[in-house]
Amino acid sequence: MAAQARAIHALATLAHRFTTLPSTSFTVGTVCGPGGIEEGIHIDLHTCAADFEAWRTALDIDHGGIEYSELSRCHSLRAYATFDGVPVQLTAYLPYPSVAAA
Repeated sequence: MAAQARAIHALATLAHRFTTLPSTSFTVGTVCGPGGIEEGIHIDLHTCAADFEAWRTALDIDHGGIEYSELSRCHSLRAYATFDGVPVQLTAYLPYPSVAAA
């Protein structure tokens, strides 16, 4: 737990500072980001792109830093930030749009 103390404290600060942001799931653990491998915070969204955008804006992540991936059942958006000196990985898992039968 000692190795994760900074990330846990940053997560508590994040929750206190951004009370109006959409609910999500958080994990404290290893973040493999552009800055290397460190203990940090994972923010995972499973709702909509607007929730990702709200978190992206709050964390001051540039649009150019967003990674897009296509997965078997959904697509994902991923971006990295630093909050309170701790790396943050922001990921949204978004369903593919429904295609109406012709």
